[in-house]
Amino acid sequence: MKTIVKRTLSYLCLLPASFCALLLLLCLCLCSGCASEEQAAQLSQAPDGVVNFKALIVGTPPDTGLDEIYAQLDALTVPELSCTLRFEFVPWGNERKQINIATASGEYDFISGGVFSDYRTLVSKNAFLDLNEYLYLAPALKEHYTTYSETALSDCEIDGGLYGLPQFSMGEIASVNEGFFYREDLRKEWGLGPIDSLDAMEDYLYRAKQEERYQDQPLITDNRIWQSLWLLVSRGKYLEVESMMETPFVVVQADDPDTLISRLETPEFATVLKYLVKWRRDGILEPNLLALSDNEGSRGREMMMADLKPCETNVPDWSISTSYIPDLTKAHPEWEYGFFPYTGGNEEWYIGSLASASVVSVSSKTSDPKKAVLLLEKIHTDQRYYDLIKYGAEGIHYRREGEYISYDGIPGSSQFGWTVCTDDLMSYEAMPLNEQWHRDVEEKLSAWKEELAKTAAPHPLDGFTFLIDAAAAQQLDTAELKYFQPLVCGYYEDIREGLAETLDALEQAGFAEYMDDMQRQLRAWRAEA
Repeated sequence: MKTIVKRTLSYLCLLPASFCALLLLLCLCLCSGCASEEQAAQLSQAPDGVVNFKALIVGTPPDTGLDEIYAQLDALTVPELSCTLRFEFVPWGNERKQINIATASGEYDFISGGVFSDYRTLVSKNAFLDLNEYLYLAPALKEHYTTYSETALSDCEIDGGLYGLPQFSMGEIASVNEGFFYREDLRKEWGLGPIDSLDAMEDYLYRAKQEERYQDQPLITDNRIWQSLWLLVSRGKYLEVESMMETPFVVVQADDPDTLISRLETPEFATVLKYLVKWRRDGILEPNLLALSDNEGSRGREMMMADLKPCETNVPDWSISTSYIPDLTKAHPEWEYGFFPYTGGNEEWYIGSLASASVVSVSSKTSDPKKAVLLLEKIHTDQRYYDLIKYGAEGIHYRREGEYISYDGIPGSSQFGWTVCTDDLMSYEAMPLNEQWHRDVEEKLSAWKEELAKTAAPHPLDGFTFLIDAAAAQQLDTAELKYFQPLVCGYYEDIREGLAETLDALEQAGFAEYMDDMQRQLRAWRAEA
């Protein structure tokens, strides 16, 4: 802390009086440990020449300490970049719609997006800055991404433009971290075998329904369950063009990656629908699944905390470690947990590209694109900046134990992180909060990923990006909401009738033209490769 204050004071002789007033106030805030509401309000009013950046983050704000993050950020950004950075949070659940509204408003300089948003549609509407035009200002940022590959950023381009800076995940394997999170102590108590297949997972769900405390409760409360079933049923036969959220209707066969096919017309999709109808009929699915948001992680966690259900679907292991485990361990230290990755039965493995990662975009309406790009460079190359936007304020949102991050005693609701700015080269390893989870799951998953990375081939569509016509995308979105979503939530008792109705609606919405256009772009990309 003394170092920060000393560095800040050193700028006083070089800055205008308005700067000095701001920085002196900042020093007082830092020395007192945290900023008061009045001080925080003053800090938000930057002097002339300082740009106030606003970032839209998907998630929830920490229970405490956000003002301290701002105070420590200002100590860096004001003297070094002549800007401030403030966050606004959109909770998971209705993020797609909220991101669209926020982007259109022009009020935000940084937009979190990617596979969970209408990123490509927004690109087609010229909503984001083409970062290629400004990367000459940030050579350290360009160099940083070459650690992944020489073409890491160019692979993320859409029609020649770089409209989002991707998360930096070295050697991440697509979908490998998503799975079925469950109470391991109950599996043992019930005498069930290992959860390592769809059948074993289903056995666990139906056995849980025999328990009085779970009989009247839905065990699956996430309307993306169809995606989990797809992974389990298709077993690596198909590859995603992008994520299932962004291209739900289109896939390619693993042995013919240059030809697009309709997912809805595959036999595996019909099998997925059978499971959905069965699980809805038997009370496994939330009866009002269609009315829920696209991401009910918070609700699922609270239900597990209250012992209203013993499991969760569609959850990545990192989310369990940072969100579920801290609160569950504190409330129920005697419970044990297990995790079944949905891709565990796949026969083919591919290293994922940064091109399919979530991204941070800069609004095309930002007041200072050059400073915005320089701030992104700092975030990915300067540990002081990265620690604040990834972890928050030390001692409030996390603790340091040597080279490790510790969340011991810090509830999940008090943690912070601009998740789409995650950078594996800058992150610290976290100290385990639950020894059983760390020993039985995290360490094994880590070793598994490392082993797969040694033998996995590059994804055959690695680097392929496409542009969607905004009007065409809107028509398909309407059909998806009205027909596809009820179908994949198990609402059609007659599967053939529901599938035929959905296919007809998609055809009327221009699906054939959409797929023809994407196929044309794929051929053009392949010809240039």
